[in-house]
Amino acid sequence: MTARAAHRVEVSRLVPVGAEAAFERVADPRNHPRWIPLTRYDGPTAAPAPGEAFTMVSGPGARRGRRGFVDRMTVLEHVTPSTARAAVGRSVLRKDGPALIGTAGLDVVPVDEHRARVVWWEETRLAGPWPRRLNEAAVGLFLRGMLALALWRFGREVTSGGRG
Repeated sequence: MTARAAHRVEVSRLVPVGAEAAFERVADPRNHPRWIPLTRYDGPTAAPAPGEAFTMVSGPGARRGRRGFVDRMTVLEHVTPSTARAAVGRSVLRKDGPALIGTAGLDVVPVDEHRARVVWWEETRLAGPWPRRLNEAAVGLFLRGMLALALWRFGREVTSGGRG
């Protein structure tokens, strides 16, 4: 019996900034709480490198240090893009639980010197004995909305010349 491929949810956005600059900002999980509501980053002070773990905590009091939904991750891959070589940048994370398992990532595709396409994707489901198809469909609906909001906020930030 062949294992079924994971259900993939992805959202993309064209941003008015070069691929290298877009990747540096969007692939650094320390920045994600700016775009993902009610979320804080717990991890290394520097951006985590391949093999390093970090945690995102989400919930109404998470940003004030309270407990919330814990999402532990390990960086598997971090390859910077190159506009000159037309090379796609990629960051891949393993979701380590306790609630979510699977993989997630960001691909940054150079368009030209001043634009890039950012693709944020997840192949994630809830851990536990839930029926896989139903699980992935339900989690996918939530993730699609969250990813769309995060990329919209990221796009607004880089368009306005905000933090960086």
